[in-house]
Amino acid sequence: MKSLVLGLCVVLGVCEAGAWGAHGHQIVSYVGSELTGENGEPFWTSNADNMRTLSTVPDRVWKGPKTKKDEAPTHFFQADAYVKDVNQCDDLLNFPKRYDDAVDKYGESVIIKNGTAPYRVIQMYNLAVAAFRRGDMAEGVEDVGAMSHYIGDLSQPLHVSENYDGQETGNDGIHAWFETTNLGDEMSIRDDVMDRAHALLKDPNFMKESTGDLADILNHEIIRSLEKRDEVLQNDTKLGRQSKQAQQVQLALAEDRMADGAAVLSIVMERLSREAGLTQKSTEIPVQDPSWIAPDFSSTASPKSQKGGQHYSDMMTPFVSNLEDACGAF
Repeated sequence: MKSLVLGLCVVLGVCEAGAWGAHGHQIVSYVGSELTGENGEPFWTSNADNMRTLSTVPDRVWKGPKTKKDEAPTHFFQADAYVKDVNQCDDLLNFPKRYDDAVDKYGESVIIKNGTAPYRVIQMYNLAVAAFRRGDMAEGVEDVGAMSHYIGDLSQPLHVSENYDGQETGNDGIHAWFETTNLGDEMSIRDDVMDRAHALLKDPNFMKESTGDLADILNHEIIRSLEKRDEVLQNDTKLGRQSKQAQQVQLALAEDRMADGAAVLSIVMERLSREAGLTQKSTEIPVQDPSWIAPDFSSTASPKSQKGGQHYSDMMTPFVSNLEDACGAF
């Protein structure tokens, strides 16, 4: 394990990778933690800086040479592979909640090709609950920090689309530009995202979509992201990337989507805290960058078996290269 200090140095000085880039993931995780604290869980306010740093672990630590092919599909979910008409994306609410059921319906090769981010969120959630229940506070925070990354991924419209880099519409390169290049100062963006997330948590429609189980909440987040896919691409076609107007319009859209991710994260973290029986209040927990956790979404997988658990089969290898080549280590 790397120390948290070393990890922070890496984030600040060496790597700028991930859905939203490092800054975006840090914003989603930090704002989500602060919102959770405001809503009665001050433990997460005390650990907001830890969460900020841990949010980039799935990119900067877990995509190593030996694990990248297994880790990469957990960072996206190409929803429009299953629902072609964006006007009918509510059909995604019927997408199988259990990984085994999704495999039975579509085949594992299709599921892996189109990404498994929702199942990864659920896996990390369950691991965190189990860790907190057995009193391992550091592991619990580490698991939640990593979980925040995948929730952030699902808030990015190009992470829920087969047209993930605009390659189908003549918008090549839009992915990295939208999520990284066009993001400016983290602190100023964070303030804007906080304001937008506060507004979402007061929005009856958003809150209605944040009921149900964890899979329901994530499916609604995916739908909201997919509904913004065309707006990102059309802005790019109409405005380009060089003008101040283009940059401002796309940044405002990115801030809306990061706010969505942060608000969803806060709701999920509140539920997780209650389910885990988390009673500690304003306590900052010493943490480290956690070692890679193998994806294991089977209904028979236990939290204990998932730690350092089984790799995916080699069947997934061909399905990652195109996405990674186009978008880098997102």
